[in-house]
Amino acid sequence: MSIRFCAMKKKNAIVITGTPGTGKSSVAEIVAEKMGAKLFSLNIVAAESGALCAKDSATDSRLVRTSVLRKALSKVLGEVDGEAVVEGHFGELVPKAHVSMAIVLRSNPFTLKERLSKRGYSVEKVNENVEAELLDSCLIAAVESFGDGSVREIDTTELTPEEAAEEALLAISGKGGLPAGSLSWVTRLEGEGRLLELIR
Repeated sequence: MSIRFCAMKKKNAIVITGTPGTGKSSVAEIVAEKMGAKLFSLNIVAAESGALCAKDSATDSRLVRTSVLRKALSKVLGEVDGEAVVEGHFGELVPKAHVSMAIVLRSNPFTLKERLSKRGYSVEKVNENVEAELLDSCLIAAVESFGDGSVREIDTTELTPEEAAEEALLAISGKGGLPAGSLSWVTRLEGEGRLLELIR
């Protein structure tokens, strides 16, 4: 009888995800540098692995072959000695077997709307992302993929990238970040009497 030994998958990845405009790239770069970790961008891994499809004209965004990307991520993360930081909008696609924590960056939808408009996003794309933030889309995806015990939220609305990165590092050490489900923009904006401004 032959015995096959399988390499154990390492839970060596910190996922930093969130709606576009919440500060993922800047925060992830600082966190990776301070941790001495390897940094991966989901967009770059998707492009290099052939996981990107043609642009969807309706949403002005590229679709992703999820199975191809998951396989590529499993390969690159399995080859990393030490820790890795993976940043990107679709962070829930990082294989759970490699993920030690997911940090979801959040921003007030009004602030997000302003940031994305300044980036030159179309009105439709701005509204789509603002709605996603309002409805906790990235948070829900992260919790469904990794479990609420492995997910932390950080409100970056009034934080510099350096301050948000410090909060992320505290979350990784178990001393910072908010438990999943702590932020509700709908409840907060409704309480401020501003929710209808956003959804008109």
